[in-house]
Amino acid sequence: EVLDMGKPAAGVIVHKGKVVKGYPKVGDDAIATVDIQRRRDIMRNHSATHLLHAELRRVLGEHARQAGSLVAPDRLRFDFTHPDAITSDQLIQIEAGVNQHILGDFPLKTTIKPLQQAISEGAMALFGEKYADTVRTITIGGEKPFSYELCGGTHVGETGDIGICLITSEGSVAA
Repeated sequence: EVLDMGKPAAGVIVHKGKVVKGYPKVGDDAIATVDIQRRRDIMRNHSATHLLHAELRRVLGEHARQAGSLVAPDRLRFDFTHPDAITSDQLIQIEAGVNQHILGDFPLKTTIKPLQQAISEGAMALFGEKYADTVRTITIGGEKPFSYELCGGTHVGETGDIGICLITSEGSVAA
């Protein structure tokens, strides 16, 4: 059972876990399987972060940018920059906008392209991360995309697969 994952160096992914059956030793073959339901839940929440980011920027302004997130099977947390408290009307607008995008059942388009091309086309790159020369982009919104970001995460095929997005709380990190 995989308990944690990390990227200690560029191009290296390490999974940490526990043996739940048998007594493996060096040189043994292993079979890895994905918990499909857990993966689908994570896909929905990860794709929802892109919709939430787009709506935060639309309602609060272009300065509202992702500063971190947690994507779990049962929830997501989205950290972002914004100098003021968000009003209840703004929260309602943001939640409604995300759900309109979900109901629009827009396809998520994944493309692999050169980093400089993606940046020049307006793809959002986050966190000052170091990116390879070739990147993966996610575009959401059909003919008039409302989200275009560099992203290597797992996603749904269409926004309608997300289901519904409910904002359960909002608060300042300082609080």
